[in-house]
Amino acid sequence: MKKTILTCVCLMCTLMVSAQKNYSTDEIRAGWAKKAITGVKDGNILTLFTAFNNTWRTVPGSELLAHPTTNTGDEDAYAIVVDRPNGYVSAQELGDDGEDIAACVWKRNNGHKLFAVVYTRYHGLTPHPIALFYDYDASKKTLTPESHPLTNFVPSYNTPGVDMVHIRLPQEGKAVEVDEYLMHWGFSIKHTYQWDGMRPKFSSTQIENMDWMCRQYDNLYQLPEKVKFTKYVLYDFDEDDNPELWLLSENEEDQAIYSIVQGNIQMLASTYFKTHLLFHPNVVGAAGGCGTGCFRAEYTVVEKSQPKYRIVDQQSYNYQKDEMESTYYKNEREISNAEGERILEQFGESLEINPKKRSLK
Repeated sequence: MKKTILTCVCLMCTLMVSAQKNYSTDEIRAGWAKKAITGVKDGNILTLFTAFNNTWRTVPGSELLAHPTTNTGDEDAYAIVVDRPNGYVSAQELGDDGEDIAACVWKRNNGHKLFAVVYTRYHGLTPHPIALFYDYDASKKTLTPESHPLTNFVPSYNTPGVDMVHIRLPQEGKAVEVDEYLMHWGFSIKHTYQWDGMRPKFSSTQIENMDWMCRQYDNLYQLPEKVKFTKYVLYDFDEDDNPELWLLSENEEDQAIYSIVQGNIQMLASTYFKTHLLFHPNVVGAAGGCGTGCFRAEYTVVEKSQPKYRIVDQQSYNYQKDEMESTYYKNEREISNAEGERILEQFGESLEINPKKRSLK
């Protein structure tokens, strides 16, 4: 009889454990800010993480707490890191289409602690992370949800399936890094958030291979000072879901637009203080004075993120006729005025493009 009762109790416990709900990123995103977590006895990373997982249970979180020891990941479903001295834990599911979770804790200047969790679910190879932040008050034994820009991070090019985002909490140091990978680009944009004593605060954005792009611009114009691009935009001029990169200086006099396909970078158009950008459907260009009685407009037709061809309208003043005359070039070969005018007419109406810029500093 006792054995039967014990078996029933064990079965009930098993059913209760198996019935515990695991929350999705969407469910956590919708509800976490409304729910403080109470009864948290101390600020140890595992104590904080246990309290969080008891409230917002996830599969990788439960796996971590079931095996709270760093492993190699070679023979396990999850690669687990438990670093108590640095206040960091993580569980990474091995293989595609999985789930990862990481958490860390920082000491704040006001005597409290900031606890952060990043939970990532994958659909194929595309990660969908959510970053959560809590203030831990030891006197109240409470984790209070706290808003942070990373919780609602918006990718530079916000189109599903085109870009991927990883949010990395630090195991060592205090900087949080966000990496964006654009599928067609083959390289990344990295955002760094440095610790300011109370929270990670946006510090800078670094675009891979940007030094090379700056050198390309400097070599073109040979200006007295090297260009300092401080803003950027990702904009899809030819609407093929592979955006072009648009770099701007602080005063926006120096600008350059690049096509990037699998790491192959080509400048499509650029300006300096004497010129300005021109836009038509699938066309980017620049125009401005090129000396006394001289005006130059150069257009690049973009197709599948690549320059299809370039056309130049070189105008100079004819003093005898008292008028400006054009000479047209297509891919550096002179063409007739009739053909040049026909091509420019096919570009259609000019476009006014003024997207929101993002900071690189």
